[in-house]
Amino acid sequence: MKYTVLIILCFFTALAQGQSAPRDSVRTQKQEKRYKQSLNVRLHNQGQFMFSGRIISPNPALDFFYQYDRKQWGFVVFKAFDLYDHTTDNNFGLAMIRKNFHVGKRLTITPQAGFIFEQSHSIADKGTDLSAFVINTYKVSSSFSVEYTAVFFNLAIAQEDRDWVNRLRLLYSKNHWDVTVSGWHNNKVIDHDNTVYFSTGASVFYSRMKINDHLHLSAGASTIVMAYTTTPDTYPVNNGVFFTVMGLFH
Repeated sequence: MKYTVLIILCFFTALAQGQSAPRDSVRTQKQEKRYKQSLNVRLHNQGQFMFSGRIISPNPALDFFYQYDRKQWGFVVFKAFDLYDHTTDNNFGLAMIRKNFHVGKRLTITPQAGFIFEQSHSIADKGTDLSAFVINTYKVSSSFSVEYTAVFFNLAIAQEDRDWVNRLRLLYSKNHWDVTVSGWHNNKVIDHDNTVYFSTGASVFYSRMKINDHLHLSAGASTIVMAYTTTPDTYPVNNGVFFTVMGLFH
């Protein structure tokens, strides 16, 4: 693991140097890009998966979230590492294609589909399967949004483990502050094991601290409370506070 982290640090050092290197007069002429991309690197004191609202490892974690968007479509790639134990549930990857549909000026619907890769022992362990998210974001004002996400797991291969989780978030963002209040509900509409759980959470971040034109830093704290579960062996009542530092490369 130490060699992986060393390679990653060398990569980002080279990336930052390349982005801050001087460019000739031709390249400095601003042209409208046909795409947008960003890479978010985060370090947490515990492992979490914010789409399902659960603590999945008590160990420190590192993750990477890459986004690429064109006018008509885009894709995301996510990779999480448990920094102490490579066999916990917080060793996984995600790759999805997505598209934004704008309904008026305030509502954006973003369906995305792809695979979540379980990686406790290999690149694609047992449990790797097709998943789909449908993110619906309503912009109430320039600083306040309401977001509802339907998350569907294990849709193709291990259908006996299918899950449907609803996530509702209230998001406030102004200047350097980002505040989020969240709630999750795993229902039993498509499940075979009749699992139901409710969890809630909140986060406060001081964000967009500019280091240079291509790097912003953020830091904050989050909490998750598992309020109710019908299957404590599978989804235990784990509550926790998370501290996160992150860098956004764009």
